[in-house]
Amino acid sequence: MIDLCIDTSVGATVAVVTENHISTATEASTRAHAERLSVLVSDALEEAGFGRASKDVDLDQIVVGTGPAPFTGLRAGLVTARVIGKVNDVPVRGIGSLDILAREYLDEMPTDAEIVVVTDARRKEVYWAHYRARGPHDVELIEGPAVNSADFVANKFSNSKVSFAGPGCALYPDALPSSLTDEDLDVSIASRIVRARLEAGVEDFPIEPQYLRRPDVHMGKKKQ
Repeated sequence: MIDLCIDTSVGATVAVVTENHISTATEASTRAHAERLSVLVSDALEEAGFGRASKDVDLDQIVVGTGPAPFTGLRAGLVTARVIGKVNDVPVRGIGSLDILAREYLDEMPTDAEIVVVTDARRKEVYWAHYRARGPHDVELIEGPAVNSADFVANKFSNSKVSFAGPGCALYPDALPSSLTDEDLDVSIASRIVRARLEAGVEDFPIEPQYLRRPDVHMGKKKQ
């Protein structure tokens, strides 16, 4: 088993997952996706002992985070995943980036816990989704993903016994207090989730980006 996992929803992170080893490479900057992502892939492959060229590795699948996230970074990850998948002639499977974060937090919580994962959507808003665990490796999406103000999310779940978690909590601690440690996204978890879904008979893993709103930057009309 050799899975290559890529997510560019929060910075850029890559993992190579085998049966007995996980190697990772991360770039925290949200402005360096396109420039650094191919280097991160090579770094993770090299750390795993496969050399630096993905075309020389017998990959089983590419798993890529589909957001939600801002336009530019998310597009870079999806394009990179598609290119590597085409070159290696292996399937590319998409998974929500909030699914990955949710499973990461739920790994440390009681099996009946419910969680609302929140990340930065800019414009004083957050991306959010509501989850519970589905077995030890997958998550069940209860509601979302969506983009709203932190106050909207707080009010929506004010009478619920859910835990807030994710980078959005640190940005809006008054509205979204959290007792959970803020975790960096562990993209290797995407491999666990996808393989659990494959075993459950899931066949559809769309790789369409979840932008949830129009890009922050719009191209103007060319002058005549």
